[in-house]
Amino acid sequence: MTEPASASVLHKTPGLAHVDHDTYTVVLNLPRLKEQQSPYIFEGTSFAIWNFIDGTRTQDQIIDELADEYQAPRDQVAADVESFVSDLHHHGLVTLGPENSSDDTPVT
Repeated sequence: MTEPASASVLHKTPGLAHVDHDTYTVVLNLPRLKEQQSPYIFEGTSFAIWNFIDGTRTQDQIIDELADEYQAPRDQVAADVESFVSDLHHHGLVTLGPENSSDDTPVT
């Protein structure tokens, strides 16, 4: 049986090239380069969520930490995180699995 997304650890997909800045991250999906030739730029809320995806946290843990950090209602944060993570998964930028099962090394 497959674990629900909220209970599985989120990982950045191996093979991504990303350059991190103070307020934004630029990500290029090298495994899908022919399909997705433009880089993704995450800033604001998407930047905060992206930074919490480190191979150690579940979606629920990310929601809890962001709600606490921004003193925001958990249900509002949950909707934003769930939507963004769904988009990331659709574009092949994140995977679900056990802790520490991906390569999160940035390309600089």
